[in-house]
Amino acid sequence: MKKHLPKYHHSQGYSLLELVLVLAIVAVLVGLLLPKGFDALRNARVQQVVRTVDTLKTALVDYLALAGGNGSLPRTEGMGIPTSGAALTGATDIAKSNAARLDTVLLATGRLERPLSLRMGTQTYMSTGTGNELTWNQAVLAFVMTPDAAPQRDWSAVTRAEARMANPSLVPSAALGANFLLDGFTNLNANSIVAYLVIPSCPARDAYELAMAMNGAQLAPLEGTASDTGLVAYAAPTNGVTDVYVYLTSI
Repeated sequence: MKKHLPKYHHSQGYSLLELVLVLAIVAVLVGLLLPKGFDALRNARVQQVVRTVDTLKTALVDYLALAGGNGSLPRTEGMGIPTSGAALTGATDIAKSNAARLDTVLLATGRLERPLSLRMGTQTYMSTGTGNELTWNQAVLAFVMTPDAAPQRDWSAVTRAEARMANPSLVPSAALGANFLLDGFTNLNANSIVAYLVIPSCPARDAYELAMAMNGAQLAPLEGTASDTGLVAYAAPTNGVTDVYVYLTSI
């Protein structure tokens, strides 16, 4: 009796041409879908900033209405930053500007629930330098440090809210938040205190899309150039990034 050995069938592999066609199709799909994915992520970052700006505006209105306040915003940049304590008050304006933030005031008074955190711009969330941080004392309407000392902390590389005296002599792209042409033509009043959101090291495309969303088409800049009109101001990007200043309010 003959025994029939089983036959083994070898499946034929893919040809080189078939592999090339598959890779070509995958490359086309990636080329079509990847930019849309980046656009969706960028739009999400823009909308997060828009929502944060609305939250900050509401917080500022609530702060101005606080009992015991003086109906004004404390300056956190430039000259005239309110401080208490001989050593702190005697420190340089630059040192106090680097250490003080308007969002600190809003957090201390319960107007903000949590620290600012955006996916746009720098992802640095901590100050540099040594020593204690400034805190806000609503009872004396001033920044304090315990124990009293000159500030050595620096928040200038962190996304934050600030307030300073308006400076209408500067174009918005060079004013560092001190001036905005909200209607495209009119400077801020020189006697006003302006509050603004700072987004350091913002990618150029993100800055442009934010300007398009918040300024509107009529006041939006050309891509890659400075933004001098509307709610969003920034200098022309350098090495693909720029510091963005978003208007909150002025009083």
